Formats: sequence, C-alpha cells, structure tokens
Amino acid sequence: MAATAPILQVQDVVKDFDGLRAVDHCTFDVWPDAITGLIGPNGAGKTTLFNLLSGALAPTSGRIIFDGRRIDGMEMHETFGLGLVRTFQIPREMARMTVLENLMLVPAPQLGERLWASWLTPWRVARQERRIEAQALDALGLVSLSHLANEYAGNLSGGQKKLLELARTLMAEPKMVLLDEPGAGVNRILLRSIASNILRASVERGVAFIIIEHDMQLVMALCDPIVVMANGSVIAQGTPLQVQQDPRVLEAYLGGQIHGAA
Repeated sequence: MAATAPILQVQDVVKDFDGLRAVDHCTFDVWPDAITGLIGPNGAGKTTLFNLLSGALAPTSGRIIFDGRRIDGMEMHETFGLGLVRTFQIPREMARMTVLENLMLVPAPQLGERLWASWLTPWRVARQERRIEAQALDALGLVSLSHLANEYAGNLSGGQKKLLELARTLMAEPKMVLLDEPGAGVNRILLRSIASNILRASVERGVAFIIIEHDMQLVMALCDPIVVMANGSVIAQGTPLQVQQDPRVLEAYLGGQIHGAA
C-alpha cells in the first residue's frame, strides 16, 4: 500500500459487560487508503467494537490509536472532532427537512447560529452559507443525489437514505468513516450505487472506511483487507481471497455464504 503507517491501530482491545466478554483481545490495523471489511456472525462483537472505536463505549483494556493519537476513553464528540465519523444501520435523517438542508446542518460551528453575528455581520453569515451550500451540493453529486436536493428527506427510499447518510458523513470532512451495514434492506441496484459511491469517496476524498456488512457479495467486491470476528475475537484477516480460503472462516462462520461471493 502507498501509505506508510496505519491510520487506526486496535491493540489488544477487550470489552467486558458484567462478566460477559463482548470483545476479546482484538488486534488489527487499518490503512488510510483502504476500505476495510469487518465481518462475522451475529453476536461476534462487531457492533461493540464500532462503539469502542467511535467513543460510544470505553474499552475494559487495550489501546486504540487513531491518526497518531490514543483515543480509547474519548467520547463520541471528541473522536468526531478528530475526523472519525460513524454511521448507523438505521439512517437518522431529519425527515421534515430537505436533503440539502440535512447536509447543511452538519458543519459546525456556523455563524448563523449566533444571534449577534446575524445582526452585526449578515454578509459574513451569507458568505458562509453559500460556501456550505456549495459543499453540500458537491457531496450530493458524489453520492448521485443531486436531483433530490430539494426533496424532503423523509420521502427518500431506504437505499437513498443510506446514500444521504454517506453524504452527511462527507460533510464532516472525515479521515475515517465507520459504516454500519450500508447494504441492509437495500435493493441490488441501489446497493451497487452505494458501493460505487463508497469507492469514489475513498479514491477522490482519501477517506478510509471500515464497513460492517453481512452481504458477502458486497464485501468481497469492495473491501480489501477483510477482518473476520467470532465470539468477540479476530479469527482471520487478509485479502478477500485469503479470507475465502481460510478454513476457520469457511467451516465455522460463513459456510456456503462466502462461496457464493467468490
């Protein structure tokens, strides 16, 4: 890979809940020019690990280093401020606002939120709003939603809401995005569009991605490397071909599903 150092290092991370170990000594690296897949059966610990990476939970032990800084124990607003952004399986759009307005809410702080600025320097407020609108339109173009800029977000289909969620993360100018099941409940046509736009964001914006996904066709086509979890532990990691050929993955966790993705 072109990058000389990982953007994310997960080092021997453990998370216990009242005697139950949800994440068990996980270790892996993520590179800034990669789309990394995180797969495994239900209950493998993937979502808990996402919560640890994003700051929603603190690990019981271990270290998480992002862009050269230790972030284990930081809260979500702190990791967000460093450029680590998370999406959720169920999109959380502002249904009664337009698609464009949903995106324009993201950048912060904004001068228009300060009453004195609106009164005393309205030209500065207007200039910033024009810049944010241009940024939002650019993000919509990247995810192929420009034609729906003035549509209410609540009227979008499930797949379109996933694309809107991706565009909202790009408005935060992230270094890394944690994507939680972008393919869930999405038809195959829109799924291809989502995959294509993730790839575009990675190449054109230099954004690193970690993707939790159960759709093996999407994972094998889009992600490299792939990290496989089971029972809270990382059991395999490597290229799609290496994962597909790993006996631990084939026999115990994915079965025939992964063969269909080859």
